[in-house]
Amino acid sequence: MACDESKINHFCSLLAIYKHVVSNMRKTLSILISLLILSCDKSENKTIDYGAFEITVPKSWSEYKIKGIDSYVSGLITDKNDTLIFDLGWYSPDLTKNPEVLVFEQSEYAEFSDKQKKQLENVKHLVIEDFLTAEYDAKDYFKYEYELDSIDCFIAKFIKPKNKGYGVSGIYIDSLKGGGPNSNKTSLSFYGNNLSDSTQTEFFKALKSIKLTEYCE
Repeated sequence: MACDESKINHFCSLLAIYKHVVSNMRKTLSILISLLILSCDKSENKTIDYGAFEITVPKSWSEYKIKGIDSYVSGLITDKNDTLIFDLGWYSPDLTKNPEVLVFEQSEYAEFSDKQKKQLENVKHLVIEDFLTAEYDAKDYFKYEYELDSIDCFIAKFIKPKNKGYGVSGIYIDSLKGGGPNSNKTSLSFYGNNLSDSTQTEFFKALKSIKLTEYCE
């Protein structure tokens, strides 16, 4: 009988340990699920419908409304307070059409503010005495570079500054088709200025998500 009681006590001890382990596992699992939910919430995006197109952006970004004159203008404000503006119309700017070159005459550079000169400290640029006599390769000092990539059914220029954080980042689509008899004259630009690496990456990801439902057949 004593042997049986010993076995029962041993079994009860094991059962108590098992219940304790299971209880701890449930608590741990509950914590992991909560962390996973919070993680999903942090990475959640939202889609903004501008009528002519839709774009998916981080939920911390907000819509920025502007009144355009000859085109449809509006934009976004990022969580770092950067302003991203799009222009949909006949006069949307293409920054690569007339390349900006970071070459300055001494007289022009002398008139720059201290802030402007400080911004140029880590930027590849050239200060010359006179444009007529100076010898240099303008391509070495282009402010912008671009790559072609697709957005919905169109090919777009993804434009960024050659010197990170110094200049405009964004896209330009030359001609949208399918929106009416004059739609082939309609262009789209969407730019942000002096963006950090992380914001530029998020911005380009958002731009890739654009759905031009009004123009893509």
